[in-house]
Amino acid sequence: MSFSVTDDTAALTAAINGFNAAYHVDYFTVRTKAVDYLSEPPSTVSASRLALALIKVLESWGTGKRGAPACRPVDSATEALCNPAIHQKLTNLANSFEFLSVANGTRSLKVDSPFETVDEFDGCLIESLNELAAGLLVGNTNVTYPMKALLLITGLMPAYDSQVRGGLAVAGVSGVNRTRYLLPVQDCPDAKKICVLPFYIGDCISRTLPILNKAIENSSYPMLKGQHGRLFDVLLFVQRNLTSEAALISFSAAQSSRRWYAI
Repeated sequence: MSFSVTDDTAALTAAINGFNAAYHVDYFTVRTKAVDYLSEPPSTVSASRLALALIKVLESWGTGKRGAPACRPVDSATEALCNPAIHQKLTNLANSFEFLSVANGTRSLKVDSPFETVDEFDGCLIESLNELAAGLLVGNTNVTYPMKALLLITGLMPAYDSQVRGGLAVAGVSGVNRTRYLLPVQDCPDAKKICVLPFYIGDCISRTLPILNKAIENSSYPMLKGQHGRLFDVLLFVQRNLTSEAALISFSAAQSSRRWYAI
């Protein structure tokens, strides 16, 4: 089972350029602050800068509107980000992408990964989403905004908002495109559907990086190079409005009897 990317670099470039320009700016504004925050032990200065930028973007992306959870005040978010435990988890997740792989249909970690086992990675990811939900948001129950926060801070993986889930459905991924996707507990099917995606993306990147890099280089956003989680977030977002025949990203189960997330 694996993801593949179209070899039509012009279509990939068009998708990148067609994505909302303000959203591109938002992502890199927060990621710049996040890189500083993650590069050193947590401090009020770096955490407050990140919290201010993060909350501004999350509010621009819909928090506090149409029944979505509201953001906590900047001071409260800063306090949460100053917690050494969550800082370490986010740092490990941000540094983990290059070590994620799929070998013989099973998730695995390359040597020198920040995590010793796949289970440890899963636990860190789900715990981080729940802690971001508690520390940054008020009244949150869904995965959408904690995953957006995780994407903005770490760049690890797409956020499961309705557009991305729709794009995954077009790709051929089952069981994610529904009205609500609640915050899961570790080891339940919904948690596994979150935890496996970065591994599938890492595996896909290992086979298609030249195509993706060419598409990025030809786009108006060369800064996306190396931002693999965000790139897939953008492509899947755009893909929601495409047919499976025109899909930018496709999923093949290779006649496997296993569920796609049970790897």
